[in-house]
Amino acid sequence: MTSRSLCALAGAALALMMAGPSAGQDTPRWYGIDCSHSRLSVPAGLKCSTTQNYAGGEHGWGGNAGGTFRRWMATGAADGAGVFYYLAEATSLGAALMEGASLQQEIRSEMRDPDMLRNFSPLGNRGGADYMTFTSASGQACVGLRRYGPAQGAGYQWILYGVRCDPRGRALGDAEIDRFIAGATYRGPGPQG
Repeated sequence: MTSRSLCALAGAALALMMAGPSAGQDTPRWYGIDCSHSRLSVPAGLKCSTTQNYAGGEHGWGGNAGGTFRRWMATGAADGAGVFYYLAEATSLGAALMEGASLQQEIRSEMRDPDMLRNFSPLGNRGGADYMTFTSASGQACVGLRRYGPAQGAGYQWILYGVRCDPRGRALGDAEIDRFIAGATYRGPGPQG
């Protein structure tokens, strides 16, 4: 993935993360952190950021309107591919995250030129995550994933999402998909910790 494409992917992700919450909710503010302090366990070399704990619903993720939430993000290059991981976390008892859209809709909302994405595979499940492959607007072979945390309230404690796009002309095989899915996991205490 070119640095321009990676910047566009990270920019689109940041715009989504900064989307305004409903009135009466805290506004999540992003700041950079060392990845060793993230709830995302990710491959070395990525840049990580997080928000503060904030009150209110989780915009765009179907979170309920009570409790507190936090977001975590990691972007960069791994195995020569551009990667983006995003985690939404319910951080208080009673708060929960629900699936807000299909995985294909989530991928389209994250990517530049969403109407130009094509060749979506059927939804599959590997390594405990839902995934689908697709081709980016610039012809890159890509994979998107979504992994759910433990049940909590009417939804989940956390939802992890990610996209990997290999450089144009490089095939995305099963081994790369498996590494990408295994590459990011949730770590850290639940709402009780």
